[in-house]
Amino acid sequence: MPARVLVIDDSPMLLDLTVTALRTAGFDASSAVDLASLDQALAAGPVDLILVDVNMPEMFGDDVVEFLRSQRKVNAKLLLYSDLPEKELAQRAKASGADGFVAKSAGIEAAVSEVRAQLGI
Repeated sequence: MPARVLVIDDSPMLLDLTVTALRTAGFDASSAVDLASLDQALAAGPVDLILVDVNMPEMFGDDVVEFLRSQRKVNAKLLLYSDLPEKELAQRAKASGADGFVAKSAGIEAAVSEVRAQLGI
């Protein structure tokens, strides 16, 4: 059974591109555009990894990571995903308790590669 990956991003174009790339790479990828659709996606069953955009309209991604860990008790790997400078992204990942980060500027291949690495694939 393929690893289940959830991508949270408010950009429909980037969300579609990321989910498609993950599916092409063999993952069971799904998406969420806001907190309501995030709740629905989590209700669908356990997730192995969640890729979280940092700049969301309702809440920053690092806050989503903290919420998922503390309130929802999610055990999935959590990665911040952003176009922020890498140094700032690394600091946010560490402060929020995320398992890592992916810079959007590195390209979609880097995101898929980091997902593989985090899941030990």
